[in-house]
Amino acid sequence: MAVKEHHTGISANEKSRGFLPLQSNEVSSKRCEGFHRKTIDSLISSDRPVWEQIEKEYTRQKASLQLVAAENRCSAAVLAALGSILQNKTAEGPAGERLHGGCRVVDEIERLAIERAKETFNAQYANVQPHSGTQANQIVLNAVLQKGDKILSLPDEQGGHFSHGSATSITGKLYKVEHYHLDKNTFRLDYDEIRKKAKQCRPKMIICGASAYPRVIDFGNFRKIADEAGAFLLADISHISGLIIAGAHPSSINFAHFTTTSTYKPGGPRGGLILMGKDHNQKINFEGKNIAIEKLLEQSTFPGIQGTPYFNHIAAKAVFFNETLSDEYRHRQFKIVENAKRLASGLVKAGLDVVTTGTDNHLVLVNVGGIKMGLTGDIAQKALEECGIVVDKIDLPYQKKGITSGIRFGTPIVTKIGMGPEQMELAALLVCSVLRAIKLTGRGGYEIDRQVRHKAIEEIAGLCKTFDKEGF
Repeated sequence: MAVKEHHTGISANEKSRGFLPLQSNEVSSKRCEGFHRKTIDSLISSDRPVWEQIEKEYTRQKASLQLVAAENRCSAAVLAALGSILQNKTAEGPAGERLHGGCRVVDEIERLAIERAKETFNAQYANVQPHSGTQANQIVLNAVLQKGDKILSLPDEQGGHFSHGSATSITGKLYKVEHYHLDKNTFRLDYDEIRKKAKQCRPKMIICGASAYPRVIDFGNFRKIADEAGAFLLADISHISGLIIAGAHPSSINFAHFTTTSTYKPGGPRGGLILMGKDHNQKINFEGKNIAIEKLLEQSTFPGIQGTPYFNHIAAKAVFFNETLSDEYRHRQFKIVENAKRLASGLVKAGLDVVTTGTDNHLVLVNVGGIKMGLTGDIAQKALEECGIVVDKIDLPYQKKGITSGIRFGTPIVTKIGMGPEQMELAALLVCSVLRAIKLTGRGGYEIDRQVRHKAIEEIAGLCKTFDKEGF
């Protein structure tokens, strides 16, 4: 799919005020290229210790099986934009309304990122300034809620996210937060119970979306519940946004009033994004005036929550959104789901307790407590990493208080480097062999059978070497 050409010259208004056009010539282009090529050499020569740590991290990422559900890998082009001279530009406010001078170029970059974000998500509004998914959530809440207003959300210990209302987060401190919960038997969303809870507590905002929920989320049902309760609906799709772009998961854009996501989980740069669909030009009464929600979002971004945007990150977002329009990107999202399903089935066959017995998306949750008495997610994560398998420890619904009983797997990275169902079956066997070879020694200590550990390390090393690619 082709990306629409975007104007990068100067407007008629700028011409009338005497601005000269900014045109690249061959000399300027070569100087720019040379300047940016020197950045790595400059780091190596000026701060060797930092460079050496970067080398170590490069090796760690390439030489271990990366199964962290919240991670992905961005392209070299995205990395190039992140390391560009745009880092040096400061400005506050939306494009065209900055408080600083010298913004003609970064205005165009931001507008390009906005148009590409709208195209890739089929949205009517996009705000590319948030520094993270969490800040995107804070911007939305700050835009339409007052201190003490009520939020209804899934608690983080059941798969939600701390920014949705954890007592220790600013969300929990500013607003009154009530929770809906997963079904105790199936660990799935119970929409009838969510509806009852919403009618009972009458929240001003309902938040859906999760960081550890392996099944499809019915955004249409959530919107019906929100409308019945007279609430706004915020869909945080950070974990599944790549799948939504490709159609591998139903979209929230025209169901939720607000959709937020991080941009690194689907494979872009660090940052956040706010999107709106059919409700983008809806007006609400704010301090006695009818104001469009999208205008409130801009005011909430700056000066409400954050200051200057990171223009190197916004440029990198624009690059990434362009990449998401490719057939390669969209086909890969379906492969991510296929790999997660195969990993889950392999773990089930090996006798592990997989939450909901499978997955519909990119992640798989496992309860390790059933493998042996006293085994926790924390120990399981450390033991697997010793053997070259990187996962997350995570709380599971209705676990014993104070004990992290789960681990979370994700397949975006292994899929991106070319691994398929056969490798996922092997990964499942290796995971099971390591977890069963753990010997608990008390007070959080453990040992791993040496032979099992050695074999796993060799297998992982061979697997990673087979799928090693230059760059990411």
